[in-house]
Amino acid sequence: MYRIGQLAKMTNLSIRTLRYYDEIGLLKPALVTESGYRYYAKEEIRVLRHIIAMKELGFNLTSIKELLSAGQEVEENRWRNYLDIELAKIAEEKKRLLEMEKLLMTTRYAFEMNGGIETEDILLFIRALQSPPGLREDFLARNFTEREAGIINNLPKLDENDPRSLEWARLIRQVKDHLHEPPSSAVSRQLAARIIELVMEWFQQDERLIDKYWSMIRPEEGETANVFGLDTKVMAHIDRIVDWYLQHVEGDDGYGG
Repeated sequence: MYRIGQLAKMTNLSIRTLRYYDEIGLLKPALVTESGYRYYAKEEIRVLRHIIAMKELGFNLTSIKELLSAGQEVEENRWRNYLDIELAKIAEEKKRLLEMEKLLMTTRYAFEMNGGIETEDILLFIRALQSPPGLREDFLARNFTEREAGIINNLPKLDENDPRSLEWARLIRQVKDHLHEPPSSAVSRQLAARIIELVMEWFQQDERLIDKYWSMIRPEEGETANVFGLDTKVMAHIDRIVDWYLQHVEGDDGYGG
């Protein structure tokens, strides 16, 4: 037999908690002396360990009490029900956390691109996350071959934890910070070289696909960007510095030099 203080030390629970379990009828001591001392036997210790395990699984005290007081057949059904409910809750929470992670990741990259975040941007990201899942796949299937769609699907995405996304975001920020620079300047040449290097790598050296994709994502004058960060002004400047670089540094024989 163990006194309540000894049991508290064994289980890392407080004496107050054990007394509360007694008060609500969850765990009664095997013996209470006339002087009020509580004693617990092996059976109570077994039940207490069961309670601790069930709490770790997410059950509340009311549910635990119902399960412990039920008959075997009822207990089995209740176990199934409670476990199914808890698993459903966890699945829903995982979904919520995944969506929150995507939103925060997108916002982080947007911050790197712009040096700040607008409320309209966050609302835009939320709408994008809530868009039908097959929308992007339908667009790719209509406009690109299976191979091309595979390459585009592998491009860095702003809602994923991909180091390429962070590099691209910071590169676009540099482009925006140097829109006033002429294509022949040192910084413009450096930016053009890095853009060409990354784009050729990500598009698997397919220059035709690069031109096709670049043309399709270009917004009309005055419209919002189809790809975040790539509005008409930014895309026009990238065109200028890349064209100048290819003509004056790499030569006229294509992206690869």
